[in-house]
Amino acid sequence: MKRLGIIILLWAEIVCSVSAFAQNGTGSFRFALITDTHLKQTDPRNEATLRQTVKDLNAQKNLDFVIVAGDVADKGDRPSLLKAKQLLDSLKIPYYAIPGNHDTRHCKTITSTFDSVFVQHHFSFMHKGYFFIGFNTGQGNGNNRGRVNQNELNWINAQLSKIPLHQPVIAITHFPIVSVQVDDSAKIINTLLKYNTKAILGGHYHRNAVFDYNGVPGILTRTLQQTISGKCGYSIVEIANQIKVYERNPLTSSSYLWLTLPLNKENETIAESNP
Repeated sequence: MKRLGIIILLWAEIVCSVSAFAQNGTGSFRFALITDTHLKQTDPRNEATLRQTVKDLNAQKNLDFVIVAGDVADKGDRPSLLKAKQLLDSLKIPYYAIPGNHDTRHCKTITSTFDSVFVQHHFSFMHKGYFFIGFNTGQGNGNNRGRVNQNELNWINAQLSKIPLHQPVIAITHFPIVSVQVDDSAKIINTLLKYNTKAILGGHYHRNAVFDYNGVPGILTRTLQQTISGKCGYSIVEIANQIKVYERNPLTSSSYLWLTLPLNKENETIAESNP
């Protein structure tokens, strides 16, 4: 009985250690980031690429979830958004979607069309000690610039207020949060920098890129829409003691590591050559 008690005690210590490991944000995991799918009613090619991407994602065994970072439909039209949702709903793992400027600028009420298909235009959730938050940065009424309106900012603050300041945060937007793209970009960055934000992920530029937000990396992902040369891709993000970002081509099922950086405020970026 004494030996059994020792075993139980040791097991309890292991469980507590594993729990603390996850809560401190050091649990390792991988997820996919898709952006700029640009589905069009008049051109089936982007739909075919998204269909192949879903098939490619479902064939992988070590992904926890998928994030879709905007510009789902090229004209923000409901039929294209519905087609995208139909394809994304066939994923075997959870996915979370936010709109981009193409999804919102044709809508007078900004996100009503997107919301009518995807139910909401922002999300937040905890995963292995990391708090993920994604929100809308698009505007309606034909405006192609980015903006986070007051209602959206209130929602962001409400979500972040639920977590302790030391909790690791990964934010997802469509636009890079820079002044040439987003109105009041400094206010948004300052809001995120109050917390332990590790990275801000997004798209919009249709290419892999890295920004520096006062020591927090902004990582942009290549468009899933094929270029003239046939190039397209999405990102696989690996979180461990580092952030590693791989570009994956769903048409060839090939990947390469293009970015490595440590998980701290003074991020030293190592970008691999881009083939």
